[in-house]
Amino acid sequence: MTEPIVPNMIVSVSGLGKSGKTYFSYTFPDPIRVYCFNNGADFIRTLFPKKQIDVQNFFLPIVEDTEMRWALPVWFKFREQYVSDIAGGKYRTYVFDTATEIENICQQAVLEEFQEAAEEKNKDKKRLATVEFLARNLRMKALFDRAANNGVNLVSIQYLKPEWVREKGKDKAEQTGRLILDGWQRTDTQADVNLWLEAKRKLVKGTTKTVTVATIKSTRFGRDQDEKEFDDTTYDEIVALLFGG
Repeated sequence: MTEPIVPNMIVSVSGLGKSGKTYFSYTFPDPIRVYCFNNGADFIRTLFPKKQIDVQNFFLPIVEDTEMRWALPVWFKFREQYVSDIAGGKYRTYVFDTATEIENICQQAVLEEFQEAAEEKNKDKKRLATVEFLARNLRMKALFDRAANNGVNLVSIQYLKPEWVREKGKDKAEQTGRLILDGWQRTDTQADVNLWLEAKRKLVKGTTKTVTVATIKSTRFGRDQDEKEFDDTTYDEIVALLFGG
């Protein structure tokens, strides 16, 4: 039987905290390179003793003041490491843990660059103008493009957050009851597969246990797979669904 040809994939994995996002990402082919911004990757790595999983931790400063400048050094360090790792060709899979933090860092770094330029002209700048978000978008897109163009897997992990909407005629926004991606809003367009993960209590063989329920929100490999759900899924199960085998 001919083995299916499996392309490298860009996979977006979104969910609330402690829903199994990092664990799922470690089921991808190794060697795996993880860029961790929340100190949560090292313990999960111990659950995969037979895999090569190299974690690079980025420790963010404690930021209590919106005037504080902190992002540029972190962004430069992360980007330099990522570019170097991709060029080195050592890893089959890269993991952003999480891209929620990466997008925050990227946007703040862009703002700090514009602030430095403004200061040279003796001007004060508090926030990005609409047209200036282009720099943030280009840098985020480049992270995804670099993986795609070099034939490696990329797992982009994001949190989910409540959606707030201010309806016409109302003074305050209200929660809609829906969850939305917390991070770069163009992530789904860059990914080949978009998964949402949720931890649920289920009865399994007579015992109630917590399982990770994964839902395929969209995939470029066929609309027939949209909204399919899997319990405690893995890379191999998703590949088998999408490409057979």
